Amino acid sequence: MKPLFVSILILGGLVGNVLAYPISPRPLRKLIMESEFIIIGHVDAIKSVKVKKDDFFGGSIAEVKVTEVLKGIVKERIISIPFNSNMICPAPPHFQENTDVIVFLDKDDNKNYHIHALSYGLKTRSLNEIEVYKSRINEMQQILLITDKDQQFVESTEWLVKCCENPATRYEGVYELSPESDFMSYYDRTESQPFQYELSVDQKMRLKAALLSTTEISYHDFGLVDLVYPENKEEVFNYLLNTLQHLKQDDLWLADECMKRLCYVKTSDRLEKLVADFDDKKYGEDKDRKELPSILTNFIQEIQKM
Repeated sequence: MKPLFVSILILGGLVGNVLAYPISPRPLRKLIMESEFIIIGHVDAIKSVKVKKDDFFGGSIAEVKVTEVLKGIVKERIISIPFNSNMICPAPPHFQENTDVIVFLDKDDNKNYHIHALSYGLKTRSLNEIEVYKSRINEMQQILLITDKDQQFVESTEWLVKCCENPATRYEGVYELSPESDFMSYYDRTESQPFQYELSVDQKMRLKAALLSTTEISYHDFGLVDLVYPENKEEVFNYLLNTLQHLKQDDLWLADECMKRLCYVKTSDRLEKLVADFDDKKYGEDKDRKELPSILTNFIQEIQKM
């Protein structure tokens, strides 16, 4: 995915300035620690506003009805949150009317609300997913009150596993347990914690169960794959091969993530070449991308012979 992201960065540089560079990723634990306020709300309206030429963080106002406050004191029933929907990189929050959201906020010197950590500070989710997030947010706030740092670390590890177990919050857990699995970690300039080394046998089994029960894989599920793979090579290999065989056309861009990991167990010069060809043509022109299904078919046939 990095070549595509580099293209976005270049385009962002044409429309912005030195700010056109990704900020460090902010998974949920860090958002809870850093933001002044956390609210659950409903986006009632989006308004356009005039901004100064050098204002890269304005342009639109989201009117958000506050339904619940999870952190801080927010007395307003409706709050106005500025955002720039035209900015490309760093990625801004994207509000949509008539959606339910979790918003992580700070106040500036003029007492105006602003999104914390840009796109990371806005979670547009279904009400059921918001309930999952609410539970995790409340739990982490209690964990952060633990004064014994070793115990806090242990409890944080368990919390990350719980995040992984639910697809709604999976990214929030796998990013901190396996950050190198996410291409955005290339831009991470914050200190990471070695939570993955605290995992117990039971927690590893729960992560394995969460992976193997996932029927439609997403990009962030590969972090879970990388956590589970070393101690469960055969089962994860079979899971990935089955996933590859049943991958939907719209999810074809994920195929090489499966292919590369399948080659951890079975590989050959032929397989490695097919992976490289797929990777090259995925970012090519339309005529190149039309070759992807045949490359994938050849890869599956080749690895099944081994």
